[in-house]
Amino acid sequence: MRLRPPRVRGVPFRGARGLLGRDTRDGLLHLLTTLALTPLYVVPVTLFALGAALTPLLLLGLPLLPAAMKLAHWTGRLDRARLHLLLDVDVEVPAAVPGTGWKERLERTFGRRAWRELGYTGVMALWGCAVGGLVAGLLAAGLLLSLLPLLGPFLPEGSSLLGLDVGTPALTVPAGAVGVGLLGTGLWLGGPLARAESALIARFLGAGHVDHLVRRLTDLEDSRSRMVDAAEQERRRIERDLHDGAQQRLLSVAMTLGRAKSRFDRDPDRARQLVLTAHEEAKAAMRELRDVTRGLHPAVLTEQGIEPALAALAARCPVPVDLAAHLPERPSPRAEAVAYYVVCELLTNVAKHAAADRAEVRVAREADLLRVTVGDDGVGGADPGRGTGLSGLRDRVRAVDGRLALSSPGGGPTVVDVTLPWRA
Repeated sequence: MRLRPPRVRGVPFRGARGLLGRDTRDGLLHLLTTLALTPLYVVPVTLFALGAALTPLLLLGLPLLPAAMKLAHWTGRLDRARLHLLLDVDVEVPAAVPGTGWKERLERTFGRRAWRELGYTGVMALWGCAVGGLVAGLLAAGLLLSLLPLLGPFLPEGSSLLGLDVGTPALTVPAGAVGVGLLGTGLWLGGPLARAESALIARFLGAGHVDHLVRRLTDLEDSRSRMVDAAEQERRRIERDLHDGAQQRLLSVAMTLGRAKSRFDRDPDRARQLVLTAHEEAKAAMRELRDVTRGLHPAVLTEQGIEPALAALAARCPVPVDLAAHLPERPSPRAEAVAYYVVCELLTNVAKHAAADRAEVRVAREADLLRVTVGDDGVGGADPGRGTGLSGLRDRVRAVDGRLALSSPGGGPTVVDVTLPWRA
């Protein structure tokens, strides 16, 4: 089995691949729809200007201000959807202002994001007229002029178009050549101008630095809450397993050894048998203790690093594991601990749920990242929404600014790709 990390969908526009390619067509369609929507861009700006002018007159224009902001917001949502549909570009939505109080509502209506959306409609009104009109004019004039040599013989004698005598081949043929040039120019401009517009939309409507910080803080708060709950569940599991398993085993060992001690003199054969039984019970207790401490920080990880620790982990896995871990140096202790825990949990999931014949683990350094890829050839269908296992892994990875991507179609294979900062 050969691991392929899950493909993370990119967002850039695909670029022009010929004047008649799909990208040119999509770009032109986007620019022409921008031109058609230009009146819609004008409305929010006009409403706001009218409201601002009338507000000093007994507050007559006050209701127009939030209406203009709301219309600008819906216009921005429309353009984000249009950009995704036509150019396959996803613009990250800025973080929403939480809360239902009047301050939060005021922030949502007249906050920094709302002003950016209003400014966007004003810029797009000018952009639509200038750029959309330019492309539409080039295409229309080019198409009309390029058809003159073909249409000239069928038009009445003395007919003129754009100041040209269409009945004169000496003029219509050069005009046709100019038309072909204009048409080609309009087609060629479609891709670059559409990319420029997508960058403009991302600049005004996309998430900025503050939005990223707010979203990061929200994610960290949510992850911290879930990690606290997961830690409490893990503590209860260890407590329960120690009480019901290893503790009972050790108690049985102590009682068996006590019985053997009382029989050393009068029944040495029976005492020997009891010692052997206690020995087996002690080994069973050791196995249960290893199961209880599964996923905890092993000594080999601290002393020797991630590679020997993963080798020991792979050797204990009931599913055969192909391990490839060759690192030029050790990453930070935190990155090692998170990587070890991730591999441990994923291999446990493979053994329990995947019905796999083989698993594969790849660990490598890529620039300033530690990349861990775990896959299996099992039944697939892993869903982070069911249970807390995969979501807990994602929280641990996010806590150190890492990323976890999952690919698990029904029928398999399942591949989990984790990247962690090398110096986390």
